[in-house]
Amino acid sequence: MMKHIQQVLRSLMLLARWGRERLEKSFVVDGGGLLVLLWAAPCQPPSGQVVNCTVAVAGPWCSGVTVKEVQQEFWQRLGPSASHCPAPDPDPEELCAFTENYGPLHFLLSFQISEVKLDRCKVWSHTEGFLHKLSLTNAGVKIHLKLKLEGETYQRIFSGKAERLALKDKTVIMDVASSITQPPMSVGAGQWCQRVHPVLGGGLPLLIPPEAMERGLYGELHLLPVTVLTPCVLQYPNLATRVTRIQVLLYSPSNLPLLGPSAFLQQLPACLALEGLGLSGLTCTPTHSTTSDPLCSDTVYSIDRAQCQETEPEWIPAVDQNLSLFLFLQHSDPFHSQLSDFMASEELLELHLEDVLRYNREAVTAALNTLLQSTLKDQQLRDKAQEKMCSALGVMLRSIGCVVSSSTNMEFRAACLDRMMVQDTYELSASLHESLQRVTAGRVVPRGRCYWGQADTLTCSRPSKNFASGNEI
Repeated sequence: MMKHIQQVLRSLMLLARWGRERLEKSFVVDGGGLLVLLWAAPCQPPSGQVVNCTVAVAGPWCSGVTVKEVQQEFWQRLGPSASHCPAPDPDPEELCAFTENYGPLHFLLSFQISEVKLDRCKVWSHTEGFLHKLSLTNAGVKIHLKLKLEGETYQRIFSGKAERLALKDKTVIMDVASSITQPPMSVGAGQWCQRVHPVLGGGLPLLIPPEAMERGLYGELHLLPVTVLTPCVLQYPNLATRVTRIQVLLYSPSNLPLLGPSAFLQQLPACLALEGLGLSGLTCTPTHSTTSDPLCSDTVYSIDRAQCQETEPEWIPAVDQNLSLFLFLQHSDPFHSQLSDFMASEELLELHLEDVLRYNREAVTAALNTLLQSTLKDQQLRDKAQEKMCSALGVMLRSIGCVVSSSTNMEFRAACLDRMMVQDTYELSASLHESLQRVTAGRVVPRGRCYWGQADTLTCSRPSKNFASGNEI
């Protein structure tokens, strides 16, 4: 199922880019909607191994799409498990509601997938994860996903705070709204940054291995890495942080998330300078898309918590952070002029992606090491500052406790215990520990570029205005 949805969306993305070129627009046009509807025919038995899929698009982002070209390319590449949808959409009002929000349809395609073993729960979770990853780098388009099965409807809308991210010869409208719940406010009330701050790495030229060239993959190939660290705690300089999870998301030249795990990326921790990055104990963990974690990239690294706890400050509660590594592939061939050419080159690139990554192992590893060092530099400086502060806080606590417990002035001791609302010096030490922790960790340094809702530009792109924003459902 996912392969067929990917084929349709790839055609749409490529034709939308052609439309911009025909209109002489070099930037990405945003605004509009994408509907992916998975449904079963009313007469189909519950145990049937068939799922129908409808893909519809509307809005300015796909105004250059030619329906005939997409359909022709899709049906030419149709697999044996897919066919024309014999039954109409079970709810025609669904498309009416979609067009009321985004305008006339530019594209509509329905097809049917038949498989020997079809797990509808997996179809839903895999489609949800794929569209979530798609929305992260196509945030100018609001993506609707619906599943209608056995009288029940499941739905999700992907939407976020969209801003342009200028890459080498490429513009991506990225979702800069943090989808991760804010850290627990154990340090007191405050306003947390609700967005992400991408860090852009340098474009890396990739050599195409001879085997791929023999199959017809030519032209220029680049890898553009971008990192995102969430949640943002820049306005809380005394708050301890620890990276506990790293996820890698790989995107094709048409800006679609690539399917399937990468053996090269799963073995990447063995090539990285983890000690210098403070990421000791980094291992690749298997992932499965679930409703609780629909993003679930195909390559996820987890960090050994035991080693993290050994280096954590005793005084300040640590906030778990996720590091997302976006890898954008970019390919150009001056001899390509038809949609079929671009489709074929992307399929060849996916087929030989492992060979390409292995062929450029040293260059890719060096580029990722450099970008990770740049991303985690502030965190390493924060850790060193916190070591000094924690040492000073320990001295302060011992000194205050010693003064109170050693004092022979009963009125002074009673006043100290009353002020801290404790019964004895043992409780006083615990209360002082909690108070010092809350005061130091809760210290806020206002940073206008971090707060949600304020005008802002990406730190790694040219200045630009804010675009359509919304809330993820």
